[in-house]
Amino acid sequence: MSVVWADADRNVVRVEGADAQSFLHSQLAQDIAAVSIGASTHSFLLEPTGHITTLLRVVRHGEHVFTLDTDAGHGAAIIERLQRFVLRSDVKLSVSDWRVRAFRGDNAVALVGEGAGRAVHGWGGNDAIDVIGEFSTLPTCGDQTEPEHIDMLRVESRWPRVGVDILVGDIPATAGVSRVAVSFTKGCYPGQELVERMDSRGASAPVVLRVIPRDGVGVGMRIEEDGRFVGTVTSVGRTVAFARLDRTSTTGEPLV
Repeated sequence: MSVVWADADRNVVRVEGADAQSFLHSQLAQDIAAVSIGASTHSFLLEPTGHITTLLRVVRHGEHVFTLDTDAGHGAAIIERLQRFVLRSDVKLSVSDWRVRAFRGDNAVALVGEGAGRAVHGWGGNDAIDVIGEFSTLPTCGDQTEPEHIDMLRVESRWPRVGVDILVGDIPATAGVSRVAVSFTKGCYPGQELVERMDSRGASAPVVLRVIPRDGVGVGMRIEEDGRFVGTVTSVGRTVAFARLDRTSTTGEPLV
């Protein structure tokens, strides 16, 4: 597939200050201390109970400047949740007008090239990259497409959307992305106890996100097994779809 691009429907929050890195490291599920300037990582932002506030991406733009981007409608929740724990830290949180421009297609990473604000998408790879920054600075290589096209490719890449596939208040095990959104070695952060306990016990969430074939399904379709309702289709791509399913269901497969 040739490279296409569109501005993704995401909210961007800026986090700045001398304590920005240490503060984010203490609050997010991922190891932020390991994120170098110009690098990015995915993380859960959790409530102290261990339930999801949102799934976000951290991009380090400078020594004391980070952005947190998440699916549209959930940016304000980042500020509200983090602000409760700022206390005396030298940290400033603000909504940003920076854009997230998504590039998808064969060797998209190489075509976009190096530069500020480059960020890994989903599980990574050579065919998807996002660039976060001021509108006037964003590249436009490839052919412009619609955000809906990018969203279909998101499903194909098996990456969930907050508010659609995973919901505020879910537990991290529902989302199926803990492999890249949680550090199990970094130390304490709000919500850690639930995450660690479920991982150590190999426990599954009451509701799990799974991948099913695209054929014959649509968003909102009910899924039944032996006459029993077990879940609902939440997103549809070209060849696969996502469904939120009861953990007893045998339908579908994990995201990875």
